[in-house]
Amino acid sequence: LKPRWLELLGSGRSRNALGALSGGRGSAAMAADGKKTARQLADEEESDSDASEVPLEPVRRDTIPSAVDHFLGQLLEALKKRAIPELHKLYEDTFNKLTNENYANKKWPNADAVKEQVSGEPLFLILYKELYYRHIYARLSVSLEDRRGSWENYCKLLDLIISDLESGELSMLLPAQWLWDMTDEFVYHYQTFCMMRGKAIKAQKENDVAFFRENPDVWKTTTVLTYLHRLVRASKVENYLMDKTSGTNGPFSCETTRLLGYFSLMQLLRVHSLLGDYHLAMRTIQRIDMQEEVPLFCKIPACHVTLYYYMGFAYLMMRRYADAIRTFSEILVFLSKTSGVNHMSYQFDAMSKKQDQMYALMLIALALSPRQIDESLEKTIRDKHGEKQARLRGGEELCFEELFSYACPKFVSAAPPDYEANESFNANEAHQRQLHLFLQEMRQQQFLPRIGAYMKLYTAITTTKLAQLCDMDTDALRDQLMCVMHKTSQKVRSNGAPLNGEPSHCSEVEFYLDGDMVHINAQRIERDHGEVFLEQILKFQDLLKKMEKS
Repeated sequence: LKPRWLELLGSGRSRNALGALSGGRGSAAMAADGKKTARQLADEEESDSDASEVPLEPVRRDTIPSAVDHFLGQLLEALKKRAIPELHKLYEDTFNKLTNENYANKKWPNADAVKEQVSGEPLFLILYKELYYRHIYARLSVSLEDRRGSWENYCKLLDLIISDLESGELSMLLPAQWLWDMTDEFVYHYQTFCMMRGKAIKAQKENDVAFFRENPDVWKTTTVLTYLHRLVRASKVENYLMDKTSGTNGPFSCETTRLLGYFSLMQLLRVHSLLGDYHLAMRTIQRIDMQEEVPLFCKIPACHVTLYYYMGFAYLMMRRYADAIRTFSEILVFLSKTSGVNHMSYQFDAMSKKQDQMYALMLIALALSPRQIDESLEKTIRDKHGEKQARLRGGEELCFEELFSYACPKFVSAAPPDYEANESFNANEAHQRQLHLFLQEMRQQQFLPRIGAYMKLYTAITTTKLAQLCDMDTDALRDQLMCVMHKTSQKVRSNGAPLNGEPSHCSEVEFYLDGDMVHINAQRIERDHGEVFLEQILKFQDLLKKMEKS
C-alpha cells in the first residue's frame, strides 16, 4: 500500500492537500509562517518590475553543507523505505554529530532552503521542521515567530498522525526514541510558551502582548490536551494495555501506533501535574503496565524517568509519602545501575537534573515520613545531601521551601492571563499556589519527627513529661498527638493501578493514649538475613565485572 503522503504527491497536491487532511490548516499555516521560497520571491519581483522601479533586496538563501545534504537525502530515503533501524541511526547519531559540528550556535537551514535543494515532499518537510524547531528550543534563543511556527507544524503533524491512526494506515514509521522526543517536546514547547507569556506580560512588553492578543489559539491549553487525548483514543492503546491478546491490528501489531498512544498517556500525566491536578494526572496512567516483567516505558530511559518523577511528585502532594519514597527509590536505584540517556542527546542534561530533583523530593518525603531506604541511596544522601537532611530533620521551613522550589515541576496556569490587568498580574502565581499548599501541610507536621524521636526512648510516658521534653504545654501536646495519629495514616499501594492502596499506619512509632499516659510500641524493622547476603553478593559481582573491564 502506498503511504498517504506519497499519494498526495502523485496527485500533484503537495502542502495544500496535506493541509486539507489536517483540517484545512495547510495554506493558512503556510501564510502564518511568513516565509516564501527564493523562487516565489523572484517571480513576484519579475511581475512587479513594471509597476514599480524600486529594486527588491536580494533574498538571503541558506546554504546546505554537503554532509548535511547527504544526511537529509538519507533521511528522505529511509522515510520512504520505512526503515526504522536506519532512521534510528540517522536520528540518534548522525543528526547530533552534524549539529555539534555545524549548528552548535546557529539554526539548521530553514525549510524553504531544504524544499528547494533537497525535496518538497510534505511529510519529509514536516518532520524536518520538527527537528529544526527542536534544535532552536534546545540551543538558541526562541522568538515568538519560532513558537508560532513550531505550533503550526505540530498541528499539521499531529492532525496527520491522528487521521492515519483513525484510518488504520500510518504514513510513517519512526523509531521509539524519535516518537518519545516528539511527544515530549510538544508538551515542553507548550510549557515554555506559558511561562514566557507570563514574563512578557509582567514586563509590559507591548509587542509581545499584541502578539498574544492576535494569536489566542497558539499553544492553547485545551487544544494541547485535546491533541493528547485524541492520540490516546485513536491509537486504542488502553485496549491493548487492558488485554494484550484481544486484538490483531493497530496497537496489537504496530509498534509505532502502540508507542504513540503510550507516550501520549505519559504526557497527559505531565500536563495535569503542571496544572496542579494530581488525582486526574494519576488517573490517566491507571492502565499503565506496571506489573509487566518489562513494561513499555523501559524502552526509553527518558520516558521511565518522566513517569516516576511525576508519579512520585503526585504521591508527595497527595500526602502518600510511603508511595512517594518507594517510587523515587526504585527509579534512583535503577539510574545508579544504568548509563541512561545518550550523552549526545539534547535530553541528557535534563535527565541528569531530574535525578538531582528526585533526590531532593525524596529528602522532603523522608523528613515528613521517616523510613528505611536502600543502602546505596542512604550513602549518596549522607555524602551529597547530609547538610540539607539535617536542616529538614530540624524542621527548618526555609530548607523545605528551597528544595521544593528547586525540585517541583514548572507549573503553568490553564487559562491565559488578563491582558488589561498588567499591574496586578503575578507571573509566578501557579508556582506560589502549589508552594503555599505544600508549606501549609509541612507546618502541620513539623513537630511530628521530634515527638516521635522522644517516644522511641520510652514504652510508656506521662503526657506532662512528654510535653516538657517537647517544650509545649499539655493541651498543645494532645493536639499534636492527634495530628500524629491522623497524618501518619496513609494510603499505601502494594499492586495494581497507581491510585490503588489500602489505609496503613506509616509511623516508626505506634502509640495510644490512656488517660494521662502515652503507651508506645516502637517498630523496629529487621531485614531478613537472606536479603542482606544476596545484596552483598550482587555488590561483589558488580565489583568483579568492573575489575574485569579495567
